[in-house]
Amino acid sequence: MRLAFIGGRDIHKLGGIEAYTYNLCTELVKMGHEPIVFCESDRDDEEIVNGFKVYHQKSLDSIFKTKPYLGLRAVNRLLKDYPDIKFYHFNHGGPALLGGQWARFHNITTLIQQHGIEWRRTKWTKFQRFLMKCLEAYAVKFCGKYSTSVSLEQVERTEHVYHKHCWYIPTAVNLPSVIKDESVLNRFEINREGYYLYLGRLVQDKNPDYLIKAYLSSGVSDRKLVIAGSNDQNPDYVAFLKGLANNSPNVIFTGAVYGDDKETLLKHCAAFCIPSTIEGLAITLLEAMSYARICIASDIPANKEGLGENAIWVKPEDVDTLKDAIVRVNSDYESIKLSGRQNYERIKKSFTWARIASMYMDMVNEIMSKNK
Repeated sequence: MRLAFIGGRDIHKLGGIEAYTYNLCTELVKMGHEPIVFCESDRDDEEIVNGFKVYHQKSLDSIFKTKPYLGLRAVNRLLKDYPDIKFYHFNHGGPALLGGQWARFHNITTLIQQHGIEWRRTKWTKFQRFLMKCLEAYAVKFCGKYSTSVSLEQVERTEHVYHKHCWYIPTAVNLPSVIKDESVLNRFEINREGYYLYLGRLVQDKNPDYLIKAYLSSGVSDRKLVIAGSNDQNPDYVAFLKGLANNSPNVIFTGAVYGDDKETLLKHCAAFCIPSTIEGLAITLLEAMSYARICIASDIPANKEGLGENAIWVKPEDVDTLKDAIVRVNSDYESIKLSGRQNYERIKKSFTWARIASMYMDMVNEIMSKNK
């Protein structure tokens, strides 16, 4: 079957939406399907990635204009070049605002996949949050005939608030493979199981600032804190975080990491830290679980969805519980780390891409059978 995926940034950047699209489409190709992806980019271009076609579309300067513009351009291209495709998957409501309506006008089956409750993020002003809530409601009600989400919390919200059925298709990870290059450890002078790891975008709602404060106040000195991530859109916040670290040699900023560097940091950390106030089901969390890592996690629904009960739970935006968790891992590491194996088994059972791709196509086939 041919399917179109619309939305997300450059697929080579592999953020949350990008990683989901990349891995799902890779698995769909293995199943004999033909996905076609349209993504935001710094250029207009096209290429084949892992057997599927990717169209790069140059973004606009405005964050609120880019996604609707991307969606409309993609739909026009699809209607012209791929008239046989009758199923369009929109990542989030933004690309669907114009493109979804235009596709439905042409009797195309449209699906909106929600990757998180975007308007809750602290980076937005009150007016921007209000506007995004309105756009979310419009997109879910009118632009996508069908809805799915990577998060049970959002599934429940869609059904409760919009009275619309929402399929649950979570994100997933690939089980670990051999890492060829582990030089990142030497590059940043860190030891195996000798550091706590934060891996993600450096944004306020993920709370790296609380983690840095908690680590520095914990008194732990024999394990370092590695902050792996970046935020090119808000360099002032990154500078603020580095200021909190106050040039401590035990707080290491690596910048964004990919490939073997990222896998190595996940594989060898003493504990993976995800103290966020807001998350969808984070791929980085699942990746850490696949390496059988201890997880220090905020007790929010998305993290509990991934981890079950197997975590050292902390309150979001709370330095004291984070500090206690860091101290506990450091003092009882040998006994606690055995629980990491349960995380691996949970991933193997429920969060592999082969399983998710199968769930996804079951949903697509059910939807398409309704539209015959």
